[in-house]
Amino acid sequence: MNNIPVYARFQWLNHESVKKVLIRFLKPNARGRKGYDKIYMFCWLMYKQLMECTYRDLESITGIDYTTFIKFRKRLSAKNWFADTFTILSSYISKYLNGISLILDSSFVETYSGHDEEGSGYSGYKEKNGYKLHQFIDYKSRLPLLQAVSAGNVADINGGHRLLNRAPPKWQVKTFAADKGYDSEYFVQSIIEKWNPKVAIPVRNFKYSGNDLNRAIRRKPRSHDPKLYRQRTEIERYFSRKKNVFNLGEEKTRHLKNFRDNSYMTSIMEILEWSVKNNVIIG
Repeated sequence: MNNIPVYARFQWLNHESVKKVLIRFLKPNARGRKGYDKIYMFCWLMYKQLMECTYRDLESITGIDYTTFIKFRKRLSAKNWFADTFTILSSYISKYLNGISLILDSSFVETYSGHDEEGSGYSGYKEKNGYKLHQFIDYKSRLPLLQAVSAGNVADINGGHRLLNRAPPKWQVKTFAADKGYDSEYFVQSIIEKWNPKVAIPVRNFKYSGNDLNRAIRRKPRSHDPKLYRQRTEIERYFSRKKNVFNLGEEKTRHLKNFRDNSYMTSIMEILEWSVKNNVIIG
């Protein structure tokens, strides 16, 4: 298989270990017409994501009809391939990490049309229609471990509960950090019951009589380590790189389902890049 012509910083795309990982998930058809190599096709889809080009651009570079790439991606989507592959990869990563420092946050992405689309929601804070990516990442590796997408008007705390309910109890979580959007006694208690980590979630300052006592009670089970509180900003840099390097939200696609697949695809790419740079064999 020929190398993909990418910039030096994206040469991980051509690394042999990437192909060895992908062959577990993109096996050739046992029956029927052989067709194009699936790993080769997926590498070109990753190229498209990194370089912000179109399917017609892929046709001009590869000589493969652009509709072939579209149909290939649709088949992967129909099989829930993007989500399933990410789940398997992140499961391996969570076992590899020696203790997990979880950070939780969400990121808003405007719809491609700028208007209401299927599955989108209007965010009064952003004053735009869009979607949200809710994500758990590990502080040390800056890798995505669990994620979900929603309409742009879904509250952060609701997205946080959804992720927490899906997170494996066997994770070796040592610390947990999030911003004030996740300030909830029930949420904090659920985290402690699941993993018993140090929890750094700031307490909101509500303006009403007796608030000082209320804040003191709510702060009691939480960590006050300033170093742990500062870790929260790491996820902002993570989302910035996800959007500016892996171009999440820049794709010319519509509807929540496509945004979901794009979100999982960028996370898969992040894990593959990390495995190459850290010489980690996944699987």
